[in-house]
Amino acid sequence: MKRFVAVLGVCLVVGLGGAEEKKDKLDAAALVGKWKITEGTKGGEKSDPKALAAAVTITKDTITIAGGDDKHVMKYKIDASKSPARIDMVGEEGPAKDIKAEGIISLDGDTIKLAYAPMIPGFDAKRPEKFESTKENKAFLFTMKKAK
Repeated sequence: MKRFVAVLGVCLVVGLGGAEEKKDKLDAAALVGKWKITEGTKGGEKSDPKALAAAVTITKDTITIAGGDDKHVMKYKIDASKSPARIDMVGEEGPAKDIKAEGIISLDGDTIKLAYAPMIPGFDAKRPEKFESTKENKAFLFTMKKAK
């Protein structure tokens, strides 16, 4: 009986540990929808408030940012096996067409955090490891809330 209880205890601990891991993984399907940018920073500098007014629409494989006269469409892929999840993007339409970007992304309830670096020759940026934007890391950091 003691052996059974010990084995059951180990199974519960292993089982709960596995459930916790899954909980922490980004569910890419939960990103689909309309979003509003609430904060933005590029290379440590606050983004122009006009740029933050753009509407963001995420589908299962594209991110579209539309505002004013600009429209950006980017294809993306997420690697949820990493922590934080990694995102790779490439411009399909708009001023960033054919430009690649590497970043990280998280979803907490109705809030997305996205930090990325454009892979532009001579820009010398690399995928951010933290959700921060500094002059040194040259990262772009945006926080978005689910649109109501």
